[in-house]
Amino acid sequence: GGTSWAGVEYYRALDRGDAVSEHLGGLFWDWGIPTAASVVECASCGLPVIATGGVRTGIDIAKSIALGASLSGTALPLVAPAMKNADAVIDRLSCMISELEIAMFLCGCPDVADLKTAPVVIGGRIREMLDARGF
Repeated sequence: GGTSWAGVEYYRALDRGDAVSEHLGGLFWDWGIPTAASVVECASCGLPVIATGGVRTGIDIAKSIALGASLSGTALPLVAPAMKNADAVIDRLSCMISELEIAMFLCGCPDVADLKTAPVVIGGRIREMLDARGF
């Protein structure tokens, strides 16, 4: 989902001229389980799940809850506004709330809790990964 720590190490290695670490950071850049697949797997345990990592919009929040998350967290979309002022953060959060509300409306969900029972279609790489792991 979110930050590729291998990617972070890639750039650190690049800055210090460490060719081996740069190579390894690039090689493992995309290593990991995507947030969507992780949420589906963790939700099956029956414990509350907080979806973070790659959550950028209200649509991402709606999707994560529909996939089984209890709630969702975000950081990157708030960094640039936070560098400006508190009002910019409030504006960005208001926009994300509107995105979530529109996604809920389009799914026929009058409130956030209804997203948990919304029909979900999973395709592509995430579907392949879940199938391979028995979900």
